[in-house]
Amino acid sequence: MAVGGLAVPDKFLSEITAGVNSIKRECHVTREVKWTSTRVRRDCPHTKLADYLKLLIDQKKVHFHIRFAPFKTYDHSRSGRKDLADTTGKAFFQLLYHRALRFYGRHYKLHIRPDNGDCTSQLIHTKDSLEMQAWAKYQSNISCISSLQTRSSEKEPILQLLDVTLGALTAYRNSKHELESTSHAKRNLAIYVHEIHGKPNLKGNSSPKKQDFSIWNVKPKY
Repeated sequence: MAVGGLAVPDKFLSEITAGVNSIKRECHVTREVKWTSTRVRRDCPHTKLADYLKLLIDQKKVHFHIRFAPFKTYDHSRSGRKDLADTTGKAFFQLLYHRALRFYGRHYKLHIRPDNGDCTSQLIHTKDSLEMQAWAKYQSNISCISSLQTRSSEKEPILQLLDVTLGALTAYRNSKHELESTSHAKRNLAIYVHEIHGKPNLKGNSSPKKQDFSIWNVKPKY
């Protein structure tokens, strides 16, 4: 299981949103672009969004963070009444705590926009807890979160930009690119995204100081 996020400075938000929308127009796509909808087509918006995110990372306009966890080893009943959804929600919390607030909470005011759904529905109530824990552990600003609101990925272009690369790398991490049951389009895209990012070791962990493209594999306590 993976959760991921993009760190985008305010000054680049309009540019990146316009860039995603431009790619969708070029590919004659009006609906949401997401990893699960990947299919073979000549003007593939998924490949172009993957290329665009790689360009933005190279231009230092965006940071990408991904957190992997072996969900089959968890006892989801201990997470809450929603079981797996609550485990996923806690994974988002940890990503925000150990990446967003750790890396950016000292110097920036953060506007956090997770994709909406059951697994993120409780995140909007964790602002104070996130700030207190990050202040204690990472010396982030005690009021570094300006807002924490979920968004529909169907209407939020930057969440679609994230989803394609997040989905591709997760598929590669799970070796789905080697399975015949995985569609040809998804196998190719997973391999392609892994290659354009320099074939990183998705089973390892990035340096704690690496912010532009960070990989984190969790070892659960229970």
